[in-house]
Amino acid sequence: MEQDFTYQCGWVLGAAFKQAIDKDAKNLQMLREMYNQWPFFRVTIDLVEMVFAKGDPGITALYDKLLVSEDLWPFGERLRTNYEETKRLLLQVAGHRNLLEGDPYLRQRLLLRDSYITTLNVCQAYTLKQIRDPNYHVQVRPSKEPTSKPAAELVKLNPTSEYAPGLEDTLILTMKGIAAGLQNTG
Repeated sequence: MEQDFTYQCGWVLGAAFKQAIDKDAKNLQMLREMYNQWPFFRVTIDLVEMVFAKGDPGITALYDKLLVSEDLWPFGERLRTNYEETKRLLLQVAGHRNLLEGDPYLRQRLLLRDSYITTLNVCQAYTLKQIRDPNYHVQVRPSKEPTSKPAAELVKLNPTSEYAPGLEDTLILTMKGIAAGLQNTG
């Protein structure tokens, strides 16, 4: 929920930047000066930049494909286009080539977490698809290493779930993992 609100604020900020720059190209220089000289403005832009660095349009496209009706796909596509446009404007105002260029330590931490968060998001999207459509089945590749214990001994599933075994547990675990990985924007 917080991430949705921050994205909306980011896009409003992007629209404001676009309008200001389109009105007069000199306004870009003014916004850069504000970024460099006004601590509050700089912190605000840096926070929005951090949220955008945690965003992944590719993952949102996967959620759309699996969980959203096809007639709403253009809306998701428009949101992803707005995301890219706002990101471009944020980078222009901050004078950066890449997100979080001004905070390499945070950038590195996010890069290290990214593969885990992406994996959890993919698992969550397919789990939600299976919950919503019991006839949908994910093709699972056989494991290369056989386990010595049966799955029932390795995983204790929620016996009171209304969904197929393991789905609710998987959903809860992915939600917790994604929130932990995103931290303040989870």
